[in-house]
Amino acid sequence: MNRFAAVLVILSLLSTTTARAQQKSPPKDAPKTEEPAEKKPAAEDPSLDFDLLEPDELTGAAQVDPELQARLDRRRTMLKLHQGLGFALAAGLVTTTVIGQLQFNDSFRGGGDDRNLLGLHRGFAVGTSVVFASVGLLGLLAPKPLEKEEFQWDTITFHKIFMSIATAGMLAQVILGIMATDRFGRLSETDLATAHQIVGYTTLGAVSAGVFTLFF
Repeated sequence: MNRFAAVLVILSLLSTTTARAQQKSPPKDAPKTEEPAEKKPAAEDPSLDFDLLEPDELTGAAQVDPELQARLDRRRTMLKLHQGLGFALAAGLVTTTVIGQLQFNDSFRGGGDDRNLLGLHRGFAVGTSVVFASVGLLGLLAPKPLEKEEFQWDTITFHKIFMSIATAGMLAQVILGIMATDRFGRLSETDLATAHQIVGYTTLGAVSAGVFTLFF
């Protein structure tokens, strides 16, 4: 009996210990509870690393006025042509001035006055005048989509001043050249040709200065 009682006591203790252990440990089949999504650290979302600034930039790009963008593109194209033809204008003026000086030497400085360069000089003068007008129109007609800024002394201002002088010089050269040709053989021809020469060099200097202010 004593042994039987001892066995019962031992079995009772083992069953009690097992029951307590099962209460402390969660069941194997019990579902695991996950932490709420908002409690996860932000670093786990890779998109947050580069979304901080891009949304604003994309929004700004999407809000660009298509008409404004078209005007800006057209202005850029016209000003590029304006610059390119500006170099052609400077080269044409140099050539026209050199030929005119050679003809002036022949006509009024004992060169024979055969006027063999007059037609070439006139052709370059007409071509240069067309290029000059094209350059001016491209600069004037280029769209100005942005608000006009306050006046300030900058390279653009000096460029406009020099090209305004050149415009007056080009007009004066045409008038003086025609008048000098019409008075061939008269005393006034020399005076008109000299004035034409002086205005020509002044115009060349103004165009050169206008190009210099923008490109150098």
